[in-house]
Amino acid sequence: MNINLKIAPLVYQSNYLIKALCVIFFIGVCVDVSAQTKKTIEYKAPNFGCTFEDGPFKAMIKVEQKGQPKINLEFSTSVEIQGCQVIQIDFDKIEKELVANFKPTDIEDSGNVIISADRGIRYEIHLILP
Repeated sequence: MNINLKIAPLVYQSNYLIKALCVIFFIGVCVDVSAQTKKTIEYKAPNFGCTFEDGPFKAMIKVEQKGQPKINLEFSTSVEIQGCQVIQIDFDKIEKELVANFKPTDIEDSGNVIISADRGIRYEIHLILP
């Protein structure tokens, strides 16, 4: 039985070559699948967005003032929506000391908004969905 020692290193190297090719192929497949997933996500993203139209909207509002005895005032009124944000509240049914300025605040998908206004006043708004 003759063993050709010149072929053994070539077989040894070819095993590494096959393993390296398999790894490169696997990485290529993973990158391709990842790219397809990103394309799918990017395509679907514009379909999501604000479902609330601009204009007046009926809402239930709870008012609390920090640092004061527990004020648990709840009333129904309308709010002004613009760009999926509450920009104004109709304060006709609320005491003047609980009226405060606030920045436009984003509406959650469920129709809820929590606004932290001036003087520690907090408005919890629940839009009444049609």
